[in-house]
Amino acid sequence: MSRPLVSVLMVVYRPDPVYFPLAVRSILQQTFRDLEFIIVEDPSDQPAAPLLAQFSDDRLRHVCNPQRTTYLGQRNQSLALARAEYGAVIDADDIAHPERIGEQYRLAKSDPNISLLGTQLEVIDPQGQRLGWRRYPTEHAEIIRAFHQHNPFAHPSIFFRPEVLIGLGGYRYDRYPACEDYDLWSRVAKAGHKVANHPHALLQYRSHPGSMKGSKIRGVLRGSREVKQMHWSEDCTLRDRLRSLAERSLLLLPPRLVLRLFERTQLDRQPPPGSPPFPS
Repeated sequence: MSRPLVSVLMVVYRPDPVYFPLAVRSILQQTFRDLEFIIVEDPSDQPAAPLLAQFSDDRLRHVCNPQRTTYLGQRNQSLALARAEYGAVIDADDIAHPERIGEQYRLAKSDPNISLLGTQLEVIDPQGQRLGWRRYPTEHAEIIRAFHQHNPFAHPSIFFRPEVLIGLGGYRYDRYPACEDYDLWSRVAKAGHKVANHPHALLQYRSHPGSMKGSKIRGVLRGSREVKQMHWSEDCTLRDRLRSLAERSLLLLPPRLVLRLFERTQLDRQPPPGSPPFPS
């Protein structure tokens, strides 16, 4: 089997019967064809195999563990299985634009110093209706400044060099959910690697109460504050500290209200310039 140019990684446990096939299809229908798609599953009463039976594509590599591991274990297992020079992540409830992998590959190849590359997001609700767009800084210096306040990358949009992440020990932060990536990206940046975000929205990021994004919001807030303290506290500004205090106050609010506040304050109503529309 020839070595692909990109390894796309997904981890899954109890895949949603609607969202999961949509996510898988969005990768298999990429205009960039030279990829492998690695899905690492932990066993459950809702297996992925019946949902994957509709896809006939030899680029698909489905690995089902014999017993339950951990979320970090699945992430690191998928990373170790990647055979390509570049890797990409997608979550089991999100949708990649058909041009996503090709756009990120071209940008990464145009600047070999880039080790970590995300995208902007189009945020959608459980029914796939648009809620707005989430923008992230695009240039290295902007991203380094943003690390002091928040995670400047959307995990399921990441494109990366596997040897860099493996060399830094992979995913290892597990005190709170959904912050393992913030810790890893911080270590990538602190090690001196160049980071960037593509200027276009190339991923539809699904926001719904049952997702890790919605159900673990208090842990996300606590974990984010802890990661910032670990990696970025030495040169925090007054503005950074005020933001940290504001995040602490959010812990007192109901999770659903926090999600609504996020949608109102962090989402733009206009797409990033030049972003291609998603197929209907």
